[in-house]
Amino acid sequence: MADKKNVSKRVPTTKTKTEKNSLNVEIPELLTFLQAGAHFGHKSSGWNPKMKKYIYETRNGVHIIDIVKSRKLLKKALKELKNVVDKGNVLIVGTKGQAAGTIEKIAEEVGAFYITRRWPGGLFTNYAVIKKSVQHLVKMEEELAAGGEGLVKKEILLMERDVERLNRVYEGIKFMDTLPKMIIVIDSKVEDNAIAEANVVNVPIIALIDTNCDPTLVDYPIPANDDSIKSINLFIDLFAKVIKSGKKSESLIALRKNHEANLANLRQQFEQEQERQERMEEEERLRMKALREGKVSKVSTGVVRVLKKKKNIDEDFKKAEAVKKEEDSKKEASKKIKELGFSARVENALEGSGFKEISELKGKSKDELLEISGIGDKSADEILKKIK
Repeated sequence: MADKKNVSKRVPTTKTKTEKNSLNVEIPELLTFLQAGAHFGHKSSGWNPKMKKYIYETRNGVHIIDIVKSRKLLKKALKELKNVVDKGNVLIVGTKGQAAGTIEKIAEEVGAFYITRRWPGGLFTNYAVIKKSVQHLVKMEEELAAGGEGLVKKEILLMERDVERLNRVYEGIKFMDTLPKMIIVIDSKVEDNAIAEANVVNVPIIALIDTNCDPTLVDYPIPANDDSIKSINLFIDLFAKVIKSGKKSESLIALRKNHEANLANLRQQFEQEQERQERMEEEERLRMKALREGKVSKVSTGVVRVLKKKKNIDEDFKKAEAVKKEEDSKKEASKKIKELGFSARVENALEGSGFKEISELKGKSKDELLEISGIGDKSADEILKKIK
């Protein structure tokens, strides 16, 4: 008998150390549970008889939960949670106002899936369809971030509304490729649909159960006040520490960060492209304005073009023709006597009289040409014909 007593004393001590080492989470003392108000249940008139074994006493018409048993069941639940977090992800469900905000914040930090608005019917029992909806949500987010290419303004507005509506339900379960290995429920009475579906697909359930709940519906019940914010936060913090120690939590955090970074990158690319288009449109507007006003404008290629009205163009054309005629005339006048192809006798007569260029003969009459030595009537006619 003495040996059995000694063994019974040694076993709990060894078990406690093992649990502490495996969990790596310090279980709060009973005083902490009392300070958080975890021992307060519901009114005795609204209780569930199946909770009788977890009730310590009734005080002023209110059931008081036996927190010694709560602490013991908490250890068991955390131990099972620890065994799961390395194998798969965990889903935390809590749509009550007291729990929703805390759950969402903690789940994002530690890498857990969460549902804080309403339970999407069929998430477990019709998972394939829900998964397609979630994937469609992610695709729409990327499409919107990229500017909704090919969509009109109304279509973009409708898509934004769809994304906002779907995010209210599916925000916390993006990238959930398979069913979670375990779910944690705050208030099993409120989340009865989640518990019912989890039981159908055999997903283990950890749940805070108040005195009005049915503990037989969950795998790992933790009797505690599920209405007090302090009480809820106490348990969620403990769950979070265990989840954070798992390997799967890190991969989920990385997926969420990559998704946000991808959306930010798509938005940046769209904004840069939009700015470039606006610059091009502004440059084109200025170019067209300059075209109408006949002013100088710099086009996008950096080439400066002189844009003029039709009237100015016609005047320039006439001036250019006059200049060309004058240049041609000067060129013609500067030709040498030899270039006109006179006969040798006429050419010798003109050069002998000191004429070398056509310009020197321009404007001379036939009588003046006859006065040149060696130039007769026929030669004068030949010269006038060549310089005409």
